[in-house]
Amino acid sequence: MLESTPESIAMIPASQFLISLWLVFVSALTLSLGHCVGMCGGIVLAFSSLPHVRILSHALYHIGRLCSYICVGVVFALLGRAFALHHFWREFASLIVGVLLIGYALCFAFFPKILALLEPNIKRFPLFVSAFSAALRSRSILGGFVLGVLNGLLPCGLVYFFALYTLNGQIPWLSSGAFGGVGVVFSAVCVMGVFWLGSLPSMIGVGILGRLLSAYRKQFMLLSIIAMLALGLWNIYIGLTTIAR
Repeated sequence: MLESTPESIAMIPASQFLISLWLVFVSALTLSLGHCVGMCGGIVLAFSSLPHVRILSHALYHIGRLCSYICVGVVFALLGRAFALHHFWREFASLIVGVLLIGYALCFAFFPKILALLEPNIKRFPLFVSAFSAALRSRSILGGFVLGVLNGLLPCGLVYFFALYTLNGQIPWLSSGAFGGVGVVFSAVCVMGVFWLGSLPSMIGVGILGRLLSAYRKQFMLLSIIAMLALGLWNIYIGLTTIAR
């Protein structure tokens, strides 16, 4: 039987976090191939077709998306940090988040109308629509960045899914004492950054691989649902092992 040395105790949560990041990447990659191409592919194609758009504009567009994802993740992570003031949340956070993730994945697969309630029609927000249109038409080099930021803030169930995961996101070696706030923020940056990285290949290649991705969309959706369920089950496993200690 292995001794529970301080070093081994520190390594267990660190390895769990890395496994979680890998599951986030696989989920994001498969989800982007089955979902993001359909939801945001039109924006990318419209932006790409503009004569003044260059490679730098595309890069700034994707950096803008990353900034928005990180901001959303940090908000959720700080919310989870506030919940952690309560003893119940500290004990059962991973278990609760795991159950929520599985519920979200099942709704995504079988009850999409429920998730549609979380994705309000942006036409109800004329100022947002006007800003979106202005960024799309802008000839400024920063137009792509602004478009990316706005795109990242669009109501999207997948962004909410990964943001929900950051409610319990913790960097083990920065999650206690005076560094607790740094830990949850850096954890959120990692999770949402990996989500963005997983979505990047399909968003970049949407113009080239659009038809191919559409042909296999159902298969990608099935893989993404399995990955989402795996992420939820992994959180439940972490929660149960935490309670058992």
